[in-house]
Amino acid sequence: VISTDTYEEGIHFIKSSRPIFFVKKIFRASISDIICKGSKPKVYFLSLSINKINHKWLNSFKDELSKESKKFGLYLGGGDTIRSKKLSVTITVIGEALKKPILRKTSHINDDLYITGNIGDSYIGLNVLLKKLNLGKFNNYFKKSFIEPVIQQKFSEHLYKFASASMDLSDGLILDLSRLCKASNCGATLSFIDLPFSKNLRNISKKKKINLKNVFSRGDDYQILFTSNPKNRNLIKSISKKTNTKISRVGKIIPQKIIKMDDGDKMNNFSTNKTGYIHSF
Repeated sequence: VISTDTYEEGIHFIKSSRPIFFVKKIFRASISDIICKGSKPKVYFLSLSINKINHKWLNSFKDELSKESKKFGLYLGGGDTIRSKKLSVTITVIGEALKKPILRKTSHINDDLYITGNIGDSYIGLNVLLKKLNLGKFNNYFKKSFIEPVIQQKFSEHLYKFASASMDLSDGLILDLSRLCKASNCGATLSFIDLPFSKNLRNISKKKKINLKNVFSRGDDYQILFTSNPKNRNLIKSISKKTNTKISRVGKIIPQKIIKMDDGDKMNNFSTNKTGYIHSF
């Protein structure tokens, strides 16, 4: 199982002066594509385009990579380094399917739709970092959500037992769900009240700092979006508890090729909307 991603300063991350502010994000985003397929990342290759040689910076960059490699059980297999005008990092990850890779195109009509973890926190963290929001005591929590996304590796090792299709949430719930539905030739219904928001996000929403409807599909969450037959509900609950992973059943797969969301007394149709995350700072 192979995935490759390129990250450029100013498009995919903000600060490059201190690797601690972006290495965790790009590394975890890179292995997320492997993990969400119920596969285990094994080795990665790194290509680094850099505008000047700074040994202190390079040592810090290497140290952060080493910590992430150890945390998630990968090793660096090789790569390349060149001089360029702008910092750019390309990471290619090779993994091994635990049974078989779980694709996007294999959802079934009436399958349940699930999301791991929380969504929305990363987008708020980005806005705090850009100084567009000041949330006081909550600032550090949301900044960390953007800089250090939570990757559900333990839970992913069980995906093959129940998931009919899966992918990660990198570009926002609606856009990524539309990709899964297009591949599986189906549609989906969502329930807004069942979407997984953190206690902190709900807290600042109650204080009128943000509107949950404006942040639920903004991207950079790196949670797992997956579908499963309703007969697997108890199994999923059991594995959720076993792996200490928050799992939310948020909707179901339908035959009509539309994406709609039940929002209390109204139904929103997202099928024709251009919604999702655009990487640009």
